[in-house]
Amino acid sequence: MHFSRYLTIFNKKHRFRTMQKVPFAIFWLILFSPDLWAAEKLLYAIRHESFQRYPDIVNTKIFSLDPERSKSRLIFSDEKAGVMLLPKRGMPGHPGDALICSKNRIFAHAVEKRFNPGRWYPYKASIFELSTDGSNKFREILNVIGEQSLAEIFVDSAGTKIGYINYLNQKTFIFIHETEAGKLLHKIDLSKVFLDCFASIVGWLPDGNRLFFTLDTGDVHMTSEDSYKQRGTYLINEDGTGLVKLSEGLTLYPLGKGFWRATDSPPRLMGGLPDGTYIFRDAKSRGYREILSFIYKVNPINKSQKEIPLKISEGLNWFKVSPTGQYMAFTEKISSKKGLFEWVEYIWIKDLASGEENRVFILDNTPFKGHYLGLVGWIGN
Repeated sequence: MHFSRYLTIFNKKHRFRTMQKVPFAIFWLILFSPDLWAAEKLLYAIRHESFQRYPDIVNTKIFSLDPERSKSRLIFSDEKAGVMLLPKRGMPGHPGDALICSKNRIFAHAVEKRFNPGRWYPYKASIFELSTDGSNKFREILNVIGEQSLAEIFVDSAGTKIGYINYLNQKTFIFIHETEAGKLLHKIDLSKVFLDCFASIVGWLPDGNRLFFTLDTGDVHMTSEDSYKQRGTYLINEDGTGLVKLSEGLTLYPLGKGFWRATDSPPRLMGGLPDGTYIFRDAKSRGYREILSFIYKVNPINKSQKEIPLKISEGLNWFKVSPTGQYMAFTEKISSKKGLFEWVEYIWIKDLASGEENRVFILDNTPFKGHYLGLVGWIGN
């Protein structure tokens, strides 16, 4: 294949760039540019809200962070773009779950500003693909099916399929679309599995064919007895076949003497690694008001479990494992003693191979500035 034509095809895959042929020398520089072919990078978002009228979304900015150099750069902002990125349903301050990435693509639950969404938009909208080059371009992929605004969206490791949970006639469905034209691929009725439960997390396993979700229960006055039996982690093929519930013997981690589980919720499956193991998150306690988060691997073949040691264990959130399994990112939130809505948040990145663990970013909300931090995911490779 001619080199200049190769670059034309490469650009065609990235819908937001102009297709053009270039001389071989320029192509060679682009091909081996460190910025273009760098290893995995973490994406995080900062949502800004006004203090005067809550909730009043001002803007959302997405940054790319190089884990090796701990340097960030802005890659998308809806501040002056024609689209408004929507937060997770019921959580106006928090970006992340309705904002996801895979490979070199970003997807968001959003609404075009020309529809006058106003200071708060609680309804279902559309899923858009966002540019990653700082141009703030976007394109609409599909209109969301269902009756509610979305709690989260999830995408496969190749960035070719996207999914979400929504409700039709009071029944719970998982909808799977392809990401080029938004064609509906699968519509899975899970109402008999969910009952009164909700999915605390949902996503694809690395094989790109199976989904996982962890079911939990909410208000005791709204939950049937049968629903409590449904809590736990499930695997299912993306076409709705092969539903399996993982046993507690596999998912519950032995806490050791002096500890007890700090939650009634089941351990949450955060995702899988390329070697077939699962990453779970749970919480334990050994004292009054002490909640310690911990992460562990589960091998479904030999049933073994192994904790992943962390330097810190309190105030943790937003765990995101990179597609290659090399890195795990998470946030730490430390509340200020000065005020209820004042805190400092850090982003940590742990190298799962070497065990090295570092703080790579700080968001200081003291005094409160109306900023909320969320992890989007990993791009590259």
